[in-house]
Amino acid sequence: MAAFTRLKRFSEIGTVAAKYGLTAFMPRTLLHILKLEQKSGDEKSYRDLKLEERLRLAFEELGTTYIKLGQILSLRSDVIPAQMAEEFKKLQDNVTPMPFTVIKPIIETELDSKIEDVFLSFNETPVAAASISQVYSAILKDTGEEVIVKVRKPGVVEKIKGDMEIILWIADIMQKTSSYSKNIDFKGIAEEFFWIMNQELDLMIEKSNTEKFAKNFSGEQWFWLAFPVMHGDLCTSRMLVMERMKGMKLSEMPAGEPGGAYDRKVIADRGSRMLMQMILVDGFFHADLHAGNIFFTENSGISIIDCGMCGQIDRYMREKIADIFTAFVVKDFEKVANVYIEISESSAPVNKVELVKDIRKLFDSLPDDLSKINTAEMVAKTSAILFRHKLKVPREFTALFKSFSMLEGLCRELDPEFELMTVATRLSKEVLAQRYSPERIADDFFTLSVRLIDLLKTLPSNVSSIFDKIESGTLQHRFLILLSRSERVFISKMVTRISSAFMITGTIIASGSVTDSFYRYVIYCVFAFSTLAFITTFRKGQ
Repeated sequence: MAAFTRLKRFSEIGTVAAKYGLTAFMPRTLLHILKLEQKSGDEKSYRDLKLEERLRLAFEELGTTYIKLGQILSLRSDVIPAQMAEEFKKLQDNVTPMPFTVIKPIIETELDSKIEDVFLSFNETPVAAASISQVYSAILKDTGEEVIVKVRKPGVVEKIKGDMEIILWIADIMQKTSSYSKNIDFKGIAEEFFWIMNQELDLMIEKSNTEKFAKNFSGEQWFWLAFPVMHGDLCTSRMLVMERMKGMKLSEMPAGEPGGAYDRKVIADRGSRMLMQMILVDGFFHADLHAGNIFFTENSGISIIDCGMCGQIDRYMREKIADIFTAFVVKDFEKVANVYIEISESSAPVNKVELVKDIRKLFDSLPDDLSKINTAEMVAKTSAILFRHKLKVPREFTALFKSFSMLEGLCRELDPEFELMTVATRLSKEVLAQRYSPERIADDFFTLSVRLIDLLKTLPSNVSSIFDKIESGTLQHRFLILLSRSERVFISKMVTRISSAFMITGTIIASGSVTDSFYRYVIYCVFAFSTLAFITTFRKGQ
């Protein structure tokens, strides 16, 4: 961002902050840099408004980047106060489409050809317009296929990245100097926003995501689910050309009789199974499943578009999500508390007793009928509890529960008796069952064995390094000095016994599911070593 442009933007931010009376919440360092110490502007006219209302109005006036920041924060009531998150939900990105005369040169540059050389016809009126891109309909000249052309607007990358630099810089100052940093992770919020916006700006990421979904759902059992086919030879980071998906929007859906072309109960069930497959099995899910991105076709089919915003979760996190779903249904509030503590990215100490009490109160307020549970409301209340206890869930969890809430809302419109939690729990049990399957235990044991071998290889050099540091006085070993020799021996024995017991149990279970002779030999060796170590701890003086 050019220095002059950055200074101009700083001035705009300062003027807007003063206008809405936000200077009182800024640290002195930031006020000085933005030259706001003596600036009051029109803040008196907004003094009767709440802080969150003034922030929302300021974000709207600052434009696209800040509106998107507010929209993302509206989903993070675990990192900002709940009332502020609720206010940010009112942010609307009302965009006026750019004229086609501005967009046309971009299309022809990306095609490296004239529009009429590639397309038989091209509708110059956009089908949709957003802050980052505009969407057009066209017909390919070679095949006569109807396609959608998505084009990133000119100058949007430079503007948004410039704003993101400023947001990161302001967040860093707020984190270091603001009294609010005790409760709000300004830097973490800014870094998360930076990551999300970078995903949206590169259209090739959307292409890659769409193709990955198509591959994940290529099995015959998913015949009713479709994603747009990308024309890779015409796609770039600034433009996508893809199959035009046809179908009805939710608002256009007929009443639909059971067993008919548009069976609402079947569609709701299929939609929920699709999302649960994404989350709990594939670990790759669509993070923006609102009504505008879903079409419904005959034979109760579903088509999904706009796959730019996606989330990924590894096997460990998928199992934690499954734990939450199953604990939720049986109202095991202590287990829910344990999972949230385990996955939290915050290092702040947690009062587990109080956390369990708060989750118990939330569970007690929920109806027994799963079809009457409002997931969005439940997630908001849970997030408020997490914020109060300074627990920050990973970004993927936020995107996941956003999709969960969106799809539940759509499915409830299709079928008022729909229970998404029932589907989630059923698949969660399958995921948890796999955790204790012989194949999974054997796989985990083999991984553990490899790590143990690597550890044994480096152990002599590590021990030598520790003794070198002790001799030179560079290693602080106060904890060991505070303990007597007998206490140190006792701790050493207990650790060895527990580790050996786990290894013995693992080898016994794994030996029953491994057929390869080499792996059996490795398992027997580890079993013998672990048994010997376990027995040795009972000898006096050892």
